[in-house]
Amino acid sequence: MLEGSHSRSDVPRSDIRIAEIDGLRGLAVLLVLLWHFIGALLPQTTVLLKLVSGTVIFGRTGVDLFFVLSGFLIIGILVDRRDADNYFHVFFARRALRILPPYAMLLIVFWILTALLPAGYYFGHQIPWWSYATFTQNWYIIKLNNWGPGGASVTWSVAIEEQFYIIFPVIVYLIPRRHLFPLLICIGTGSILARAACFLLYPQNAFAPYVATFLRLDGLCAGGMLALACRDAHLWRTMIAHRSTLMKVNGTFAAFIPFFLVALHWSPGTTMYYWGHTYLTVLYSLTLATILTNSNSRLSAALRLGFLRALGAISYTAYLVHPLFIGLAFTVVGKREELKSMSDAFLLVLAMLVTLLYSKASYILIESKLLAIGHRLEYSARGSGSRAADLSGPSAVSKGSQLQR
Repeated sequence: MLEGSHSRSDVPRSDIRIAEIDGLRGLAVLLVLLWHFIGALLPQTTVLLKLVSGTVIFGRTGVDLFFVLSGFLIIGILVDRRDADNYFHVFFARRALRILPPYAMLLIVFWILTALLPAGYYFGHQIPWWSYATFTQNWYIIKLNNWGPGGASVTWSVAIEEQFYIIFPVIVYLIPRRHLFPLLICIGTGSILARAACFLLYPQNAFAPYVATFLRLDGLCAGGMLALACRDAHLWRTMIAHRSTLMKVNGTFAAFIPFFLVALHWSPGTTMYYWGHTYLTVLYSLTLATILTNSNSRLSAALRLGFLRALGAISYTAYLVHPLFIGLAFTVVGKREELKSMSDAFLLVLAMLVTLLYSKASYILIESKLLAIGHRLEYSARGSGSRAADLSGPSAVSKGSQLQR
Protein backbone atom coordinates (compact mmCIF):
# COMPACT_ATOMS: atom_id res chain seq x y z
CA MET A 1 0.00 0.00 0.00
CA LEU A 2 1.40 3.39 -0.97
CA GLU A 3 -0.53 5.42 1.56
CA GLY A 4 1.59 7.22 4.14
CA SER A 5 4.79 6.81 2.17
CA HIS A 6 8.19 7.16 3.79
CA SER A 7 11.28 8.70 2.30
CA ARG A 8 13.32 5.81 0.90
CA SER A 9 14.56 6.98 -2.48
CA ASP A 10 16.57 3.74 -2.86
CA VAL A 11 13.36 1.71 -3.18
CA PRO A 12 11.66 2.26 -6.57
CA ARG A 13 7.91 2.21 -6.34
CA SER A 14 7.74 -0.59 -8.90
CA ASP A 15 9.60 -2.81 -6.40
CA ILE A 16 6.84 -2.40 -3.81
CA ARG A 17 4.37 -5.24 -3.45
CA ILE A 18 0.81 -3.92 -3.29
CA ALA A 19 -1.47 -6.66 -2.01
CA GLU A 20 -4.60 -4.91 -3.25
CA ILE A 21 -3.34 -5.01 -6.84
CA ASP A 22 -3.10 -8.80 -6.60
CA GLY A 23 -6.71 -8.66 -5.42
CA LEU A 24 -7.69 -6.43 -8.32
CA ARG A 25 -6.15 -8.93 -10.75
CA GLY A 26 -8.20 -11.64 -9.09
CA LEU A 27 -11.35 -9.52 -9.35
CA ALA A 28 -10.68 -8.81 -13.04
CA VAL A 29 -10.33 -12.46 -14.00
CA LEU A 30 -13.28 -13.43 -11.78
CA LEU A 31 -15.47 -10.96 -13.69
CA VAL A 32 -14.40 -12.47 -17.01
CA LEU A 33 -14.94 -16.04 -15.81
CA LEU A 34 -18.42 -15.26 -14.50
CA TRP A 35 -19.40 -13.87 -17.88
CA HIS A 36 -17.93 -16.66 -20.00
CA PHE A 37 -19.06 -19.52 -17.75
CA ILE A 38 -22.52 -18.20 -16.86
CA GLY A 39 -23.81 -14.95 -18.31
CA ALA A 40 -22.90 -15.49 -21.94
CA LEU A 41 -24.39 -19.00 -21.97
CA LEU A 42 -27.78 -18.53 -20.33
CA PRO A 43 -30.83 -18.89 -22.59
CA GLN A 44 -32.88 -15.72 -22.89
CA THR A 45 -36.17 -17.49 -22.22
CA THR A 46 -37.43 -15.88 -19.01
CA VAL A 47 -37.29 -12.45 -17.42
CA LEU A 48 -35.14 -13.81 -14.59
CA LEU A 49 -32.58 -15.35 -16.94
CA LYS A 50 -32.45 -12.17 -18.98
CA LEU A 51 -31.88 -10.18 -15.79
CA VAL A 52 -29.07 -12.48 -14.64
CA SER A 53 -27.38 -12.41 -18.03
CA GLY A 54 -27.86 -8.64 -18.31
CA THR A 55 -26.15 -8.20 -14.93
CA VAL A 56 -23.32 -10.70 -15.32
CA ILE A 57 -22.41 -9.13 -18.66
CA PHE A 58 -20.56 -6.59 -16.53
CA GLY A 59 -17.95 -9.33 -16.30
CA ARG A 60 -16.79 -8.38 -19.78
CA THR A 61 -15.37 -5.22 -18.25
CA GLY A 62 -12.70 -7.23 -16.46
CA VAL A 63 -10.56 -6.65 -19.55
CA ASP A 64 -10.88 -2.88 -19.07
CA LEU A 65 -9.63 -3.33 -15.50
CA PHE A 66 -6.69 -5.40 -16.74
CA PHE A 67 -5.73 -2.59 -19.13
CA VAL A 68 -5.73 0.03 -16.35
CA LEU A 69 -3.64 -2.22 -14.10
CA SER A 70 -1.16 -2.97 -16.88
CA GLY A 71 -0.75 0.72 -17.68
CA PHE A 72 -0.14 1.51 -14.00
CA LEU A 73 2.37 -1.27 -13.42
CA ILE A 74 4.28 -1.18 -16.71
CA ILE A 75 4.58 2.61 -17.03
CA GLY A 76 5.66 2.65 -13.39
CA ILE A 77 8.43 0.14 -14.05
CA LEU A 78 9.58 1.97 -17.16
CA VAL A 79 9.69 5.36 -15.45
CA ASP A 80 11.54 3.97 -12.43
CA ARG A 81 14.16 2.21 -14.56
CA ARG A 82 14.58 4.41 -17.62
CA ASP A 83 18.07 5.56 -16.54
CA ALA A 84 19.42 2.00 -16.26
CA ASP A 85 22.08 1.01 -18.79
CA ASN A 86 20.31 -2.33 -19.34
CA TYR A 87 16.82 -0.77 -19.37
CA PHE A 88 15.62 -2.45 -22.58
CA HIS A 89 17.42 -5.75 -22.05
CA VAL A 90 16.03 -6.42 -18.57
CA PHE A 91 12.54 -5.13 -19.32
CA PHE A 92 12.04 -7.27 -22.43
CA ALA A 93 13.69 -10.32 -20.83
CA ARG A 94 11.36 -10.11 -17.81
CA ARG A 95 8.33 -9.58 -20.03
CA ALA A 96 9.26 -12.59 -22.15
CA LEU A 97 9.70 -14.80 -19.08
CA ARG A 98 6.32 -13.70 -17.74
CA ILE A 99 4.19 -13.68 -20.89
CA LEU A 100 5.56 -16.20 -23.36
CA PRO A 101 5.58 -19.59 -21.52
CA PRO A 102 1.84 -19.74 -20.63
CA TYR A 103 0.99 -18.24 -24.01
CA ALA A 104 3.18 -20.77 -25.87
CA MET A 105 1.59 -23.65 -23.95
CA LEU A 106 -1.87 -22.40 -24.93
CA LEU A 107 -0.92 -22.18 -28.61
CA ILE A 108 0.70 -25.63 -28.64
CA VAL A 109 -2.39 -27.26 -27.13
CA PHE A 110 -4.69 -25.21 -29.37
CA TRP A 111 -2.79 -26.15 -32.55
CA ILE A 112 -2.68 -29.84 -31.57
CA LEU A 113 -6.44 -29.89 -30.98
CA THR A 114 -6.99 -28.00 -34.23
CA ALA A 115 -5.02 -30.70 -36.06
CA LEU A 116 -6.86 -33.56 -34.36
CA LEU A 117 -10.43 -32.28 -34.28
CA PRO A 118 -12.73 -31.27 -37.13
CA ALA A 119 -12.86 -27.53 -37.81
CA GLY A 120 -15.66 -25.78 -35.96
CA TYR A 121 -16.51 -22.98 -33.59
CA TYR A 122 -13.68 -23.66 -31.12
CA PHE A 123 -10.78 -24.91 -33.22
CA GLY A 124 -9.73 -24.06 -36.77
CA HIS A 125 -7.40 -22.13 -39.05
CA GLN A 126 -9.47 -19.00 -39.55
CA ILE A 127 -6.58 -17.02 -38.07
CA PRO A 128 -3.14 -18.18 -39.33
CA TRP A 129 -0.60 -19.58 -36.88
CA TRP A 130 1.92 -16.82 -37.57
CA SER A 131 -0.60 -14.18 -36.47
CA TYR A 132 -0.90 -15.79 -33.04
CA ALA A 133 2.87 -16.24 -32.90
CA THR A 134 3.50 -12.54 -33.62
CA PHE A 135 0.70 -11.17 -31.39
CA THR A 136 -1.12 -9.65 -34.36
CA GLN A 137 -4.32 -11.69 -34.15
CA ASN A 138 -6.34 -8.66 -33.08
CA TRP A 139 -5.82 -7.20 -36.56
CA TYR A 140 -6.93 -10.48 -38.16
CA ILE A 141 -10.08 -10.39 -36.05
CA ILE A 142 -10.84 -6.99 -37.57
CA LYS A 143 -10.25 -8.41 -41.04
CA LEU A 144 -12.57 -11.37 -40.39
CA ASN A 145 -15.11 -9.28 -38.45
CA ASN A 146 -15.44 -12.17 -35.97
CA TRP A 147 -13.49 -13.69 -33.09
CA GLY A 148 -11.98 -16.53 -35.06
CA PRO A 149 -11.65 -19.89 -33.26
CA GLY A 150 -13.30 -19.68 -29.85
CA GLY A 151 -10.56 -21.70 -28.15
CA ALA A 152 -8.07 -18.85 -28.54
CA SER A 153 -10.46 -15.91 -28.85
CA VAL A 154 -9.39 -14.02 -25.71
CA THR A 155 -5.81 -13.64 -26.91
CA TRP A 156 -6.73 -10.41 -28.72
CA SER A 157 -6.20 -8.49 -25.47
CA VAL A 158 -2.81 -10.13 -24.93
CA ALA A 159 -1.88 -8.96 -28.44
CA ILE A 160 -2.79 -5.38 -27.53
CA GLU A 161 -0.71 -5.53 -24.37
CA GLU A 162 2.29 -7.00 -26.19
CA GLN A 163 2.15 -4.22 -28.78
CA PHE A 164 1.96 -1.75 -25.88
CA TYR A 165 5.03 -3.40 -24.28
CA ILE A 166 7.00 -2.96 -27.52
CA ILE A 167 6.16 0.69 -28.19
CA PHE A 168 5.93 2.35 -24.79
CA PRO A 169 9.41 1.48 -23.48
CA VAL A 170 10.79 3.50 -26.38
CA ILE A 171 8.39 6.37 -25.69
CA VAL A 172 9.25 6.49 -21.98
CA TYR A 173 12.98 6.31 -22.74
CA LEU A 174 12.96 9.09 -25.32
CA ILE A 175 10.41 11.54 -23.90
CA PRO A 176 11.47 13.75 -20.97
CA ARG A 177 9.70 12.89 -17.71
CA ARG A 178 7.88 16.23 -17.54
CA HIS A 179 6.27 15.59 -20.95
CA LEU A 180 5.03 12.05 -20.29
CA PHE A 181 1.87 12.99 -18.40
CA PRO A 182 0.52 15.36 -21.09
CA LEU A 183 1.56 12.89 -23.77
CA LEU A 184 -0.46 10.12 -22.13
CA ILE A 185 -3.43 12.48 -21.90
CA CYS A 186 -3.16 13.18 -25.64
CA ILE A 187 -2.78 9.50 -26.59
CA GLY A 188 -5.64 8.40 -24.34
CA THR A 189 -7.95 11.17 -25.54
CA GLY A 190 -7.04 10.45 -29.16
CA SER A 191 -7.87 6.77 -28.61
CA ILE A 192 -11.30 7.65 -27.18
CA LEU A 193 -12.14 9.95 -30.09
CA ALA A 194 -10.81 7.54 -32.72
CA ARG A 195 -12.85 4.68 -31.24
CA ALA A 196 -16.05 6.69 -31.50
CA ALA A 197 -15.18 7.85 -35.01
CA CYS A 198 -14.43 4.29 -36.12
CA PHE A 199 -17.82 3.04 -34.97
CA LEU A 200 -19.57 6.08 -36.47
CA LEU A 201 -17.93 5.60 -39.88
CA TYR A 202 -17.80 1.79 -39.98
CA PRO A 203 -20.67 0.46 -37.83
CA GLN A 204 -20.75 -2.75 -39.88
CA ASN A 205 -17.45 -3.84 -38.28
CA ALA A 206 -18.21 -3.86 -34.57
CA PHE A 207 -14.96 -5.69 -33.79
CA ALA A 208 -12.62 -2.94 -34.97
CA PRO A 209 -13.27 -0.44 -32.15
CA TYR A 210 -13.14 -3.29 -29.63
CA VAL A 211 -9.83 -4.96 -30.57
CA ALA A 212 -7.78 -2.38 -32.52
CA THR A 213 -4.76 -1.44 -30.44
CA PHE A 214 -4.83 2.30 -31.04
CA LEU A 215 -8.56 2.37 -30.19
CA ARG A 216 -8.06 0.73 -26.77
CA LEU A 217 -5.16 2.76 -25.37
CA ASP A 218 -7.20 4.94 -23.00
CA GLY A 219 -7.18 2.39 -20.17
CA LEU A 220 -3.46 1.76 -20.51
CA CYS A 221 -2.75 5.50 -20.62
CA ALA A 222 -4.99 6.21 -17.62
CA GLY A 223 -3.13 3.60 -15.58
CA GLY A 224 0.15 5.13 -16.72
CA MET A 225 -0.99 8.61 -15.68
CA LEU A 226 -1.82 7.29 -12.23
CA ALA A 227 1.66 5.71 -12.02
CA LEU A 228 3.20 9.08 -12.85
CA ALA A 229 0.98 10.84 -10.30
CA CYS A 230 2.22 8.48 -7.60
CA ARG A 231 5.78 9.47 -8.45
CA ASP A 232 5.20 13.21 -8.44
CA ALA A 233 5.53 14.75 -4.97
CA HIS A 234 2.93 17.47 -5.52
CA LEU A 235 0.35 15.23 -7.19
CA TRP A 236 0.83 12.51 -4.58
CA ARG A 237 0.30 14.95 -1.71
CA THR A 238 -2.81 16.24 -3.47
CA MET A 239 -4.18 12.71 -3.84
CA ILE A 240 -3.57 11.97 -0.17
CA ALA A 241 -5.15 15.27 0.90
CA HIS A 242 -8.28 14.51 -1.14
CA ARG A 243 -8.48 10.75 -0.62
CA SER A 244 -11.90 10.94 0.98
CA THR A 245 -13.13 12.83 -2.07
CA LEU A 246 -11.57 10.21 -4.35
CA MET A 247 -13.46 7.51 -2.49
CA LYS A 248 -16.77 9.37 -2.78
CA VAL A 249 -16.31 10.05 -6.49
CA ASN A 250 -15.40 6.40 -7.02
CA GLY A 251 -18.57 5.38 -5.20
CA THR A 252 -20.62 7.74 -7.36
CA PHE A 253 -19.21 6.23 -10.56
CA ALA A 254 -19.83 2.71 -9.22
CA ALA A 255 -23.44 3.65 -8.42
CA PHE A 256 -23.89 4.40 -12.14
CA ILE A 257 -23.20 0.75 -13.09
CA PRO A 258 -26.94 -0.23 -13.26
CA PHE A 259 -27.60 2.63 -15.71
CA PHE A 260 -24.59 1.54 -17.76
CA LEU A 261 -25.97 -2.01 -17.91
CA VAL A 262 -29.40 -0.78 -19.05
CA ALA A 263 -27.80 1.30 -21.80
CA LEU A 264 -25.62 -1.66 -22.79
CA HIS A 265 -28.72 -3.86 -23.12
CA TRP A 266 -30.58 -1.45 -25.39
CA SER A 267 -27.67 -0.33 -27.55
CA PRO A 268 -24.41 -2.27 -27.05
CA GLY A 269 -22.30 -0.68 -29.78
CA THR A 270 -23.37 2.89 -29.18
CA THR A 271 -22.93 2.49 -25.44
CA MET A 272 -19.50 0.88 -25.46
CA TYR A 273 -17.84 2.76 -28.28
CA TYR A 274 -19.19 6.26 -27.71
CA TRP A 275 -18.83 6.42 -23.94
CA GLY A 276 -18.87 2.98 -22.23
CA HIS A 277 -15.18 2.12 -22.41
CA THR A 278 -14.34 5.67 -21.32
CA TYR A 279 -16.67 5.35 -18.34
CA LEU A 280 -15.03 2.04 -17.38
CA THR A 281 -11.54 3.54 -17.70
CA VAL A 282 -12.49 6.34 -15.31
CA LEU A 283 -14.27 3.95 -12.93
CA TYR A 284 -11.36 1.53 -12.67
CA SER A 285 -8.77 4.32 -12.50
CA LEU A 286 -10.68 5.85 -9.59
CA THR A 287 -10.89 2.42 -7.96
CA LEU A 288 -7.12 2.01 -8.24
CA ALA A 289 -6.49 5.54 -6.93
CA THR A 290 -8.82 4.84 -4.01
CA ILE A 291 -7.01 1.70 -2.89
CA LEU A 292 -3.61 3.38 -3.27
CA THR A 293 -4.61 6.20 -0.94
CA ASN A 294 -7.03 4.48 1.46
CA SER A 295 -5.49 1.41 3.03
CA ASN A 296 -8.18 1.25 5.72
CA SER A 297 -11.16 1.30 3.38
CA ARG A 298 -13.52 -1.66 3.12
CA LEU A 299 -12.61 -1.97 -0.55
CA SER A 300 -8.91 -2.32 0.27
CA ALA A 301 -9.68 -4.87 2.97
CA ALA A 302 -11.80 -6.90 0.55
CA LEU A 303 -9.05 -6.88 -2.07
CA ARG A 304 -6.56 -8.23 0.47
CA LEU A 305 -8.64 -11.38 0.92
CA GLY A 306 -6.60 -14.52 0.32
CA PHE A 307 -9.11 -15.86 -2.19
CA LEU A 308 -8.79 -12.86 -4.50
CA ARG A 309 -5.01 -12.64 -4.14
CA ALA A 310 -4.63 -16.34 -4.93
CA LEU A 311 -6.83 -15.92 -7.98
CA GLY A 312 -4.79 -12.87 -8.95
CA ALA A 313 -1.59 -14.93 -8.94
CA ILE A 314 -3.00 -17.30 -11.60
CA SER A 315 -5.15 -14.71 -13.37
CA TYR A 316 -3.05 -14.51 -16.55
CA THR A 317 -3.07 -18.23 -17.29
CA ALA A 318 -6.68 -18.68 -16.20
CA TYR A 319 -7.70 -15.88 -18.55
CA LEU A 320 -5.76 -17.44 -21.42
CA VAL A 321 -6.90 -21.05 -21.18
CA HIS A 322 -10.49 -21.01 -19.95
CA PRO A 323 -12.11 -20.68 -23.43
CA LEU A 324 -10.03 -23.62 -24.65
CA PHE A 325 -11.19 -25.88 -21.81
CA ILE A 326 -14.81 -24.79 -22.26
CA GLY A 327 -14.52 -25.55 -25.96
CA LEU A 328 -12.87 -28.91 -25.39
CA ALA A 329 -15.53 -29.99 -22.90
CA PHE A 330 -18.40 -29.20 -25.24
CA THR A 331 -16.61 -30.51 -28.34
CA VAL A 332 -16.22 -33.91 -26.69
CA VAL A 333 -20.02 -34.19 -26.31
CA GLY A 334 -20.62 -32.72 -29.77
CA LYS A 335 -22.45 -29.50 -28.96
CA ARG A 336 -22.00 -25.75 -28.73
CA GLU A 337 -21.45 -24.19 -25.31
CA GLU A 338 -24.67 -23.32 -23.50
CA LEU A 339 -26.22 -23.48 -20.04
CA LYS A 340 -29.63 -25.04 -20.50
CA SER A 341 -29.43 -28.25 -18.49
CA MET A 342 -27.69 -29.96 -15.59
CA SER A 343 -25.40 -31.74 -18.03
CA ASP A 344 -24.33 -28.35 -19.41
CA ALA A 345 -23.71 -27.12 -15.87
CA PHE A 346 -21.61 -30.23 -15.15
CA LEU A 347 -19.46 -29.61 -18.23
CA LEU A 348 -18.93 -25.98 -17.23
CA VAL A 349 -18.03 -26.87 -13.65
CA LEU A 350 -15.57 -29.43 -15.00
CA ALA A 351 -14.06 -26.88 -17.38
CA MET A 352 -13.75 -24.37 -14.53
CA LEU A 353 -12.02 -26.87 -12.25
CA VAL A 354 -9.60 -27.89 -15.00
CA THR A 355 -8.90 -24.22 -15.73
CA LEU A 356 -8.10 -23.43 -12.10
CA LEU A 357 -6.06 -26.59 -11.50
CA TYR A 358 -4.08 -26.15 -14.71
CA SER A 359 -3.43 -22.48 -13.93
CA LYS A 360 -2.31 -23.25 -10.38
CA ALA A 361 -0.02 -26.05 -11.55
CA SER A 362 1.41 -23.81 -14.26
CA TYR A 363 2.12 -21.09 -11.72
CA ILE A 364 3.77 -23.42 -9.19
CA LEU A 365 5.78 -25.55 -11.60
CA ILE A 366 6.71 -23.06 -14.30
CA GLU A 367 5.71 -19.42 -13.89
CA SER A 368 6.94 -18.81 -10.34
CA LYS A 369 10.36 -20.26 -11.22
CA LEU A 370 10.62 -18.10 -14.34
CA LEU A 371 9.55 -15.05 -12.33
CA ALA A 372 12.38 -15.76 -9.92
CA ILE A 373 14.83 -15.95 -12.83
CA GLY A 374 13.46 -12.65 -14.13
CA HIS A 375 13.97 -10.96 -10.78
CA ARG A 376 17.59 -12.08 -10.77
CA LEU A 377 18.03 -10.02 -13.93
CA GLU A 378 18.60 -6.78 -12.08
CA TYR A 379 18.51 -3.31 -13.55
CA SER A 380 21.81 -1.50 -13.31
CA ALA A 381 22.22 1.14 -10.61
CA ARG A 382 20.73 4.53 -11.32
CA GLY A 383 23.02 6.91 -13.03
CA SER A 384 23.71 10.45 -11.97
CA GLY A 385 22.75 13.66 -13.64
CA SER A 386 19.63 14.93 -15.37
CA ARG A 387 18.04 11.56 -16.21
CA ALA A 388 18.21 10.30 -12.63
CA ALA A 389 17.00 13.62 -11.30
CA ASP A 390 14.15 13.49 -13.77
CA LEU A 391 12.71 10.55 -11.85
CA SER A 392 12.44 12.36 -8.53
CA GLY A 393 9.22 12.00 -6.61
CA PRO A 394 7.78 10.42 -3.50
CA SER A 395 8.81 6.91 -2.61
CA ALA A 396 7.21 4.36 -0.38
CA VAL A 397 8.09 1.30 1.58
CA SER A 398 5.86 -1.71 1.93
CA LYS A 399 6.38 -5.25 3.14
CA GLY A 400 6.58 -7.81 0.40
CA SER A 401 8.62 -8.73 -2.59
CA GLN A 402 8.91 -7.25 -6.02
CA LEU A 403 5.77 -6.93 -8.09
CA GLN A 404 5.04 -9.83 -10.41
CA ARG A 405 5.30 -7.81 -13.54
